[in-house]
Amino acid sequence: MREHDVAALSAAELEAARRELAASLALARPGSPVRGPIQARMAAIEAELAGRAAARPGLLGSPRTVFADGGHAG
Repeated sequence: MREHDVAALSAAELEAARRELAASLALARPGSPVRGPIQARMAAIEAELAGRAAARPGLLGSPRTVFADGGHAG
């Protein structure tokens, strides 16, 4: 499996990528093989944002993804 390195992206780039991936996931049919890579990339972005938030305690806000089916992570 390929690792998704998102550490070099700025916070704004991570948020933009997360929004674009969420839109792509919403358009992907259930059971489509493209959903796996999209979800893996989204998980990498979530982990990066969570790691940055943990490294800077006391900042307002927390990373959270809302998926097309109404579920969420974070």
